[in-house]
Amino acid sequence: MSIYIVYTLCIWLPVIVPATVILVFNTFGLPLADGVVAEVLAYSLIYGGVPYAVLAAWATWWIRGRTEADIRRLMLRAPVLMMAVFAPLAVAVGVAVGSTVPFVAVAVVGSLTILLLGYAYVGVAVLLRSVLGPRAA
Repeated sequence: MSIYIVYTLCIWLPVIVPATVILVFNTFGLPLADGVVAEVLAYSLIYGGVPYAVLAAWATWWIRGRTEADIRRLMLRAPVLMMAVFAPLAVAVGVAVGSTVPFVAVAVVGSLTILLLGYAYVGVAVLLRSVLGPRAA
């Protein structure tokens, strides 16, 4: 499998994994609250899905023709980029609806979650690259 296919898959994991978790829990009639990890994953898609999808679409376009070193640098920066997109957007929504304090809290908690989940996905991406990708790039 080419490195571009592997990295494209990895870029979309933060959408694919939570969507799959939501689908599985709904299929079996389980409330997401039955699993803390499932709930965190589901809410990551609900709160961060749209801004992440925009960032992921851009990253999918950007990696084409780039070196693996360039892609890895972006991969290591991606959680911080997502946080830089999410936090101001959450605060802007709060300002727009006239209730800033709860949205600042969402920005803070969301930013911490983005860093934790984001770097977990980076770790999965490194693992998938070593397992699925070609031996020499």
